[in-house]
Amino acid sequence: MYAPRCMNIRKGFMMNVGDILRFGYRNFPDKECLVCGENRFTYAELNRRVNGLAHSLREMGLRKGDNVAIMLQNCHQYVEIYFALAKIGSVAVPLNFMLKGNGLEFLANNSAAGIMFLEEATRSQVEAVRDRLTSMRSDCFVYVGPDAPAGYLSYEQLVSAGRSDEPGVTVGEDDDLIILYSSGTTGLPKGIVLTHKTRLTYYQWCGLEYGMLFDGVHLVTTPMYHNVACFLSQTQFYTGGKVVIMRKFDPAACAALIEQEKVTSTFMVPTQLNLMLQWAEAQSSDLSSVRTLITGAAPLATRTKEDIVALFNCDLHEMYGLTETGLITNMKPKDCLRKTRCVGQPFFHMEMRVVDEGGNDVAAGEVGEIIARGPLLLRTYYRNEESYRAAIKEGWFCSGDLGRVDGEGFLYLVDRKKDMICSGGVNIYPMDIEEILHAHPKVLESAVIGIPDDKWGESVLAVVVLRPGVRMTEQEAIEYCKENMASYQAPKSVKFVAALPRNPSGKVLKRELRQPYWEGRESKI
Repeated sequence: MYAPRCMNIRKGFMMNVGDILRFGYRNFPDKECLVCGENRFTYAELNRRVNGLAHSLREMGLRKGDNVAIMLQNCHQYVEIYFALAKIGSVAVPLNFMLKGNGLEFLANNSAAGIMFLEEATRSQVEAVRDRLTSMRSDCFVYVGPDAPAGYLSYEQLVSAGRSDEPGVTVGEDDDLIILYSSGTTGLPKGIVLTHKTRLTYYQWCGLEYGMLFDGVHLVTTPMYHNVACFLSQTQFYTGGKVVIMRKFDPAACAALIEQEKVTSTFMVPTQLNLMLQWAEAQSSDLSSVRTLITGAAPLATRTKEDIVALFNCDLHEMYGLTETGLITNMKPKDCLRKTRCVGQPFFHMEMRVVDEGGNDVAAGEVGEIIARGPLLLRTYYRNEESYRAAIKEGWFCSGDLGRVDGEGFLYLVDRKKDMICSGGVNIYPMDIEEILHAHPKVLESAVIGIPDDKWGESVLAVVVLRPGVRMTEQEAIEYCKENMASYQAPKSVKFVAALPRNPSGKVLKRELRQPYWEGRESKI
């Protein structure tokens, strides 16, 4: 199959992300394009709802360049809001639906959003800080769901009240589209500003790289406020395909949706893939429609990778990138099993280097910081030009990630620069230890951190999650590590937990693991 010719932005037909839906409606109005639970929409039906919302938002006084907060779990309304804001030139600010208290207040106020979309699942969190949201008008809280409570606007009334024609706002490719907040795994979140041009370029390249074609059906399994769920779903719309949204990930429901909707592509973080493998041990389902499985956000253990390839029997891609940079590298299926802990080669038109503290390229095999440049870079950090200037050096974005490149030009992630452990003057990379721990048949996953040590400065602590129904002692884990790695790398202590703290995109929050040990000391958090 093919991507329709109307989607070619190089011909000048598409100037903003809202045009994706307009062209879909114009060219294949009766084609189904969006499924979420019991709700199913064609391009014509979706475009009508989006235009109605866009016109109503304009009637409320929303204008080009205004910021709009979205505090929702996964739902079809998320797609409608994204497209409606794109068509009128307003800027989407998707927020983590688990935020509460000071964290929610900080991001909402930092974004200067004047309108907020929320639902029953997030209403109590918003109510708790509503009086402290300084940029929000009291009459601009939009309730997504039936029977809007007093003091809230009804989302469905806004959709039905607005006109069905195109809003007619001139929105160009250099206008801001979205502000995505960083996960805050190593510090306060920063608002990453991306333009329409950046996203449209992204969609075109991802469609080519991942085979997300006109006949494609993409399953969204991760939170839609996150960058990956956002750009991959939009890529499938860009090529005229269909998007299926999971409200909340569940392995059994995921397998059922793949079989029912004939899903051709999906993205899952390693935690989800581990859950799929555990579920698959006792169940069977037809996953044969999947052509492309994409993973990222956290390293995929070699054992997990091998098991996933066997389960899905499809093309597996491992991506590496940041919200600030877009995809930096991609590991193609032909290389995914022959390269261990490798994230591939540079993505379309992206340049990548590994450099030392002085900004000089390191030799093949040596560890340095990963830097990148290309047309997918952020425009700036919102209200934080100082951090933006610090991150950009001579046009290159400094990732804060450590890596090395082999003789074939493949990139290997070593660790986060801030996660590196320095014990007795020796650098220890936690991912090396985690990779070996993951190979133990009793270990489901692990996270390795440095904790204060009066003699060595830092010592190695392994935080381990065991597979269901097994037992392991601290000494057993330490002895296993000593047998499989250098003595200085082996953990000095092991802590067993039921689960690792993660953000919804799958990244382990190592700062939460470190914090109890570093409180009252000079912290590396």
